Amino acid sequence: MALLLGIDIGTSSVKAVLIDREGAVLSLSRQEYSFDIPRKGWAEQDPEVWWQAVRHTVREVVRKTNPRPSRIDGIGFSGQMHGLTPLSSDGKPLRKAIIWCDQRSIAQVEKIRGVFGTEKLGTITRNPIATGFQLASLLWMKENEPHIYDKISHVLLPKDYVRYRMTGRLSTDITDASSTLALDVRHGCWAREVLDRLELNAGFYPPIFMPDEEAGVVTPEAAQATGLEAGIRVFQGGADQVMQAIGNGIIAPGQVSVTIGTGAQIFSPIASPFYDKALRSHTFNNFCRGSWYFMGATLGGGLSLKWLRDNIFPKGTSYQDMNNLAEKIPPGSEGLVFLPYLAGERTPHMDPYARGMFFGLQLNHTAGHLVRAVMEGVVFSLKDCLAVFYEMGQECQRVIASGGGAQSALWLQIQADVLQRPVYTSRMTEQASVGAAISAGVGAGVYADYVEACSAVIRWNDRPHLPIRQNADAYEEYYRLFRDLYATNKESMRRL
Repeated sequence: MALLLGIDIGTSSVKAVLIDREGAVLSLSRQEYSFDIPRKGWAEQDPEVWWQAVRHTVREVVRKTNPRPSRIDGIGFSGQMHGLTPLSSDGKPLRKAIIWCDQRSIAQVEKIRGVFGTEKLGTITRNPIATGFQLASLLWMKENEPHIYDKISHVLLPKDYVRYRMTGRLSTDITDASSTLALDVRHGCWAREVLDRLELNAGFYPPIFMPDEEAGVVTPEAAQATGLEAGIRVFQGGADQVMQAIGNGIIAPGQVSVTIGTGAQIFSPIASPFYDKALRSHTFNNFCRGSWYFMGATLGGGLSLKWLRDNIFPKGTSYQDMNNLAEKIPPGSEGLVFLPYLAGERTPHMDPYARGMFFGLQLNHTAGHLVRAVMEGVVFSLKDCLAVFYEMGQECQRVIASGGGAQSALWLQIQADVLQRPVYTSRMTEQASVGAAISAGVGAGVYADYVEACSAVIRWNDRPHLPIRQNADAYEEYYRLFRDLYATNKESMRRL
């Protein structure tokens, strides 16, 4: 029996899952952590925290199923995108990683825009430049921490660092490399023109592979740390959005995934590397050569609900407790609207100065209203992303929801009502980890290709959440108000 291990390096946790060829989950382990905010607008994580969480989760998975580790056919990875992990010549991190929701590089983003201009940047990278992307973070480090920058030998994305600890080999995959903004998305190679004009060392960047290509094998040191057996084949894996899409069976144009995790994203495969000329969304490389995907991203997805729970609600309040309160509140939260821009915003505003807002508070509003307004505001922001997708001439045949937001029937119904599409869910859990395991299975020859793999593994629930006409009509008016609130307050947010 084939066994495949998928490991997802998230922003708030590491998840490891062991599946068989048919996708049956044999064991699952999760280790939570947080990220550091050493200054306003900064966001960092210690790479050692990722590695220790991987050690714990993999040991748990092995212990729960007690398989002979030699029976594992392959290990694949999924990881949070955009982050910067700088390494010295001996492979040690030089500082904590700067992750995707970091806002410190505002000046560097403006500098990059000034050097290239919107049209030229779009031609090369097919993407806007934004804070939190590895390219901007690296330029910030060069200009603000030269004593660290001068010691850099390699730069890695988060999952690539963990895989390096597992195999001792430096590499990346094309799906994650495209999220650095240092990649020529059309040709799938490092964008030397971008790096040269910014005077960044192209030698920092590792070789690029496809997600199903072999990255190495588990080293004796990693085997001792994780409970695995040395010599197990390790595969590249990919960016979390690509892996969760595979874990949902989304491998062809026309299918759209809506993920509410720490952030929130709209994702859909596309047939060519076209892009939004206004640079409000992202066009990245997908899991096969000559394939790409559209992504619209909002930074404050599940992060907004976590902020509300951790800072406003009594200690010990669970997400289920909050969900129960919100279920008692009618659609529209009785006139309370939330803008989820707690960490600035990407699609469609690309505005690091954007700020969160509760608008319309009255004496009748309760804790339940706050929760429901947050849920609705996150989905309004996702509707902004989907609007860009439609403007680009694309179609949405069905929506597949995943992430923590898919665990709430209320949040799923809000998605159906606001987006005005049936919302399906997968029967699989931890789709990003499963997608990583599937990629390893394709690489190891367990499956002939991704089509066969998804056919064998992925099952969707038959009954989608359908839009309720009365709710959808009400949300249209609230959505217009949501958009107006940002436009009206944009300059005031910047003044803050």
